[in-house]
Amino acid sequence: MVNVLQISEVGTELSQLVSKVKDLHTQVVIESEGKPVVAMVRYDYLTNLLEALEDAIDSNLLKKAVASNDIFFSFEDVIESHNKAHNIKVLMEDFTKL
Repeated sequence: MVNVLQISEVGTELSQLVSKVKDLHTQVVIESEGKPVVAMVRYDYLTNLLEALEDAIDSNLLKKAVASNDIFFSFEDVIESHNKAHNIKVLMEDFTKL
C-alpha cells in the first residue's frame, strides 16, 4: 500500500509516518505541487531492492561477457595451467574440502 501526502502535511505527521512504514510495511510518497519528490520505505525493503538490482545488473553483464567470448576454460583446465605455470600439483580435491 502506498500513501500519498502533500509536503505541507508531512511536518506534523513524520513520526506517525515512520511508524506506519516500519510497522505496517507500507510505503509513503510525498508530493510537492502534485509531483512525487520523496518516498519512504522500510530500510530492509530498500536494501533488498538494491541487492536485487545489483544482481540483475551483474547477471546481464555476465550474459554479455559469455556471449562475446568464444573460448571457455573448465576449472580443470585452469588448475592444470596453474600447476604448469608454478610447477606445483594442486588437485581438484583440494577445492572440494573448502
